[in-house]
Amino acid sequence: MLRSLRRAARMTLEELSGASGVSVRALGDMERGRSRGPQRRTVDALAAALALDGEQRERLQRLADAGRERGGPSPSPYLLRTVADFTGREQELADLEALVTGAGTRAVVLFGPGGQGKTTLAAEAARRLAGHFPDGCVSVRLHGMSDAPLPAAEALVLLLTALGHPPERIPVDSVAREAVYRATLGARRALVVLDDAADEERTRPLLPDAEGSFVLVTSRRPLAGLEGVRRIRLGGLSGHESAALLERILGAARTGGQSQAIARLTGLCGHLPLALRIVGNRLSSRPGWPPSRLADQLGDEERRLNGLIAGDLAVRSALALSYGQLTGPHRLLLRRLALLPGRDTGPDLAALLTGDDDPLAVEDSLDLLVDRGLLEEPTPGRYDLHDLVRLFAREQLHAEETESAVAEVRLRMADWLLRSASAAGRWFEAPGAPEPWPGEPAPFTPESAEEAEEWLRAERAHWVGALPLMSAADRHAEILHTARTLYWFSDRWEKSPEWRTLFTYGVRSAAALGDRAAEAHQLNCLAWAHWVGAYEYARCEELARQALRLAEETGETALQAWAWSYISSACMNLGRPAEAAESAGKSVELFEAINDTTGAAITRRKLASALREAGRPEEALAIHRSLLGGSAGDVPGLNAVSQALIQTEMAYDLSALHRWPEAVQAFRAITAPPAYKDSDHFRATVHSGLAAALEHIGELPEAHEHYIRAHRLFTEIGDSKSAAGTATSIDRTRSAGKAGQQVAPGNVSGQPGAGS
Repeated sequence: MLRSLRRAARMTLEELSGASGVSVRALGDMERGRSRGPQRRTVDALAAALALDGEQRERLQRLADAGRERGGPSPSPYLLRTVADFTGREQELADLEALVTGAGTRAVVLFGPGGQGKTTLAAEAARRLAGHFPDGCVSVRLHGMSDAPLPAAEALVLLLTALGHPPERIPVDSVAREAVYRATLGARRALVVLDDAADEERTRPLLPDAEGSFVLVTSRRPLAGLEGVRRIRLGGLSGHESAALLERILGAARTGGQSQAIARLTGLCGHLPLALRIVGNRLSSRPGWPPSRLADQLGDEERRLNGLIAGDLAVRSALALSYGQLTGPHRLLLRRLALLPGRDTGPDLAALLTGDDDPLAVEDSLDLLVDRGLLEEPTPGRYDLHDLVRLFAREQLHAEETESAVAEVRLRMADWLLRSASAAGRWFEAPGAPEPWPGEPAPFTPESAEEAEEWLRAERAHWVGALPLMSAADRHAEILHTARTLYWFSDRWEKSPEWRTLFTYGVRSAAALGDRAAEAHQLNCLAWAHWVGAYEYARCEELARQALRLAEETGETALQAWAWSYISSACMNLGRPAEAAESAGKSVELFEAINDTTGAAITRRKLASALREAGRPEEALAIHRSLLGGSAGDVPGLNAVSQALIQTEMAYDLSALHRWPEAVQAFRAITAPPAYKDSDHFRATVHSGLAAALEHIGELPEAHEHYIRAHRLFTEIGDSKSAAGTATSIDRTRSAGKAGQQVAPGNVSGQPGAGS
């Protein structure tokens, strides 16, 4: 290297000697390889005489340091350090062993974000796999994340020296040096670890041929350009592995009985090994701290990265290395992604954040951030920020951009999201739906209902997260428009908690706009969301009564009818069937007054069920029979699902009348309609009702089987109350069957639960 630098400076030995004060003879010995390890003051003098920049000076000094090793076999230039409390990564270690012992692959790239423990895993792999490499393990740090990554030519000198190659026989020419290195690896069975590789160009010359030694590379990038290598991506540890690592660091005495606090800590660390190591070290240095104290401290997002520092270990520093190597546009993209209300996103929304008109170019940038370990791609086309990366990106956002710029981007994003949600929601509208969004056309216009539903589900965390942003900006008309448009879609996804948020903001926006009729409508929607999505029946009744008062004030008959319908549902589930029947009756009258046959049919079903529960099953059966009519087409709104539900109610009516043989026949005739979203609950209810009817006519073995099926279904869908009831029935029919008994009709309920 000295010779090449001197020639590049167009200096003779004598001129360099005069400029540096180093003798001509000493310079000649260095250039011929006879003197390979000059002292630092000599290197400094030569660097000054040659006017070297910082990177060239550092490289020259590294080679001098390596050359000063004297006597005996040359040690590895970078010794891998194993840790006694290594935890997890069993699958990755098994994969590495399979590759080492198999044929074909002679190089593996361990890649992943900073802090995932790639070097630690490489060290553990070298320790466990040592028996497969009789010629030992050599390693070199390539300084890929530094400002001056080690060039391949210099790494070859270090590796050949470590492999015991005579220093004076290492070729000066880099191509010849690479050939000697490959020949050396091919003649041995050694493990070479290349830690912290920067890129393909600096790594490719260090890879082996098809036979002989094995090379293990660690890098934050997948080094996709390398040929003939296998890649193993490192992600976070599992929850169990994370807890086990903290226990190994702290000891069982500190973690015993602290499972909740440990689970909180591992979650706040995002299961990142570096963060877990820092947490463990901090707690071990503070023996008086319970894990819950540190968990409380890290629970504050504004303080979390400050809390994830222990000595020279810091999550922020690890992320800053990757961030510092990005270009300006890529740093901007990463910062702006921290503004997203949800976790993952696609290229269109990311392009909006940066103001880029080309989503394809943004997708390329997102892929680059994935390669650099700053983003994850859990599914194709969806990009996710790790929680700690998000906090780091948010710090950089506030440090590098003005508050006004951030506020402008945030509001632009919220506007885009609600416009797009409204455009998607219009695919599910019924007559009377709101007009399209005023002003500019929607930025996202799906071409089918399937595409619209896919977008609404994928982006739900984002468009729901846009609501408070738009509310803070007093954009109430847009919020109300979105709530009214998505009203028609909500039936397809009724148990989602997002509807409670949407309609809550819808109520507030309608009130802010002074639109009392719209406020009544949104209150009805919110009552529905608390009824079907949260089973909060008292809150449902409260909201529906508020809607009723407003609807009466504004003279909105349809809104009054729906309010009474929701009040009926709430009363039914709160164990007040007589009030439920009265409310349903008022609703039916109002629906009939405005000729709303669909609303009337839906509420008559509620009326009939309430009458049965109130002890009037004959009236219930008559209403259910009238609803079915001659065919499904006779009563508007009765599709296959509605028919099956009414048939089920009729079977329960017959049970309530103690007409058990007819009830058995009715239950047997019911089949779950195709593509019914609650088919498991429907089938469980039918099995339970049929079992009760069979029990009453003395068919205990068959009743027992149907109770078992109902219990299994109720358990699978999480209906613990119904599951407990069928469990009792299973025990009863089992014992009664063994004793040859018949249960008296009064001992078994043949009626469905209040929520049916």
